[in-house]
Amino acid sequence: MPRNSTDTKTRLLDHAEKMFAEDGVYAVTNRQITEAAGQKNESALNYHFGTRNELIIALLTRRGKELDAARAERLAQIGDNPTTRELVHLLVEVYANCLHTENGCHYLRIVDQLRGWMTDWEFIASFEDDNVHEHLRYILEILQKETDAQRVLAMIMLMTAMTASRAQQVSVGRKLPNTHDEYVETLTDMLTGVLLGSSK
Repeated sequence: MPRNSTDTKTRLLDHAEKMFAEDGVYAVTNRQITEAAGQKNESALNYHFGTRNELIIALLTRRGKELDAARAERLAQIGDNPTTRELVHLLVEVYANCLHTENGCHYLRIVDQLRGWMTDWEFIASFEDDNVHEHLRYILEILQKETDAQRVLAMIMLMTAMTASRAQQVSVGRKLPNTHDEYVETLTDMLTGVLLGSSK
């Protein structure tokens, strides 16, 4: 692919990510994205991504690869037979680290908007490059064996919602109620409770 075509695709992704996060995935039009990226032809999105859903998947894949590489590194560090809390802490720590960058905050806010669409990670992964969520799936499979699918889904929903809320606070410069490390530990405790708490 020629360099200028690659640059155009990157600009479209960057502007779509920012606009989706700030204005809403379903509120932003293709024309708004192409104009923000300096493209006169609205068909530029179709040329580079095919469909709007494929644009969204490209955004998720771009960040997803980075996150899964971090999960792989952390899995190697915690060794064999990790506890449920250790696995949850790994998921939270890697995901919450997106809060440290503007683009990461955009990603978190987009994922939250798509939570209903993203409940089945296997479905999402089937549209992406191989192994984008390999280590995420591995961790979730372990957790599901220890608890059940409904609790794991609830954990994902809560993690994405709470971290997106914090990302929005970070994006607008609001004072946060706790430090990053405190947030990670508190959310880890909450999500571990979701998985292991009594159902009675």
